Amino acid sequence: MAKAKQSDLLPLPAIRQLLKSCTTLLQPLTHQVSALPKETDLEYYFVPAEQMELFRPYYRPGKPFKNLKLVNFERPAISLTFYNKHKYKIDRGIKPDSAHDILKEQRDNLYARSFLDELTPGQHQKLQDIDSLLRAIRQSPDQFQFCVSNYHHYYRYWYCSFRYFEDTEEIKTGTANEHMLKHTQRTDERSTEKLINERLNIIFIDTKYITRPVPYDNKLIDRELETYTDRVNFGKAALYIRSAE
Repeated sequence: MAKAKQSDLLPLPAIRQLLKSCTTLLQPLTHQVSALPKETDLEYYFVPAEQMELFRPYYRPGKPFKNLKLVNFERPAISLTFYNKHKYKIDRGIKPDSAHDILKEQRDNLYARSFLDELTPGQHQKLQDIDSLLRAIRQSPDQFQFCVSNYHHYYRYWYCSFRYFEDTEEIKTGTANEHMLKHTQRTDERSTEKLINERLNIIFIDTKYITRPVPYDNKLIDRELETYTDRVNFGKAALYIRSAE
């Protein structure tokens, strides 16, 4: 894993302190938001658009920070949907020599650790299995086919889909999708300890419209009706009344 440059990282504890003063909570039944992700490795916060300028120093279009994402800076959400995708790839063009090198590297790593008596019973079995595979491939490389895939790692990318107003008159809306950063783990090269790379996401919301549906046909009837000071319900309709002055 390539090490991020210091200039690409931000002091997250300080940013969390800032967030304490300006975050808000959203609830699916109260706000225009889908079920919220409950993932221990997904850290995200909702910030009202009124506080957005506090985060402008961290806004770098085209060169974002590695450990902080301003998901929708300058496009506060009027509705939000979260979903995840199982992302994977497969390379079927793996040659015997490449497969041999991959297995040998795994075998050598396990073999080195065996001298320190650090292998579990499962790792001992894996070492024996890899030794058997290496011998078989050396003897008959044409009898095997190989591919490489991260499918069973089952890494899920989380996405945030949001609607926002494209104009200052709040008439036309647009929709965008952004992936979200997750905490990642890596093994310390000097030990077996897992190191966590923390990453957080900030999602800006329109506090007025996140609480009410905005029609996709962009009709302004809701804002027109707000100009009437009185409302009298009758049946399934209502009479709206305002002064003609």
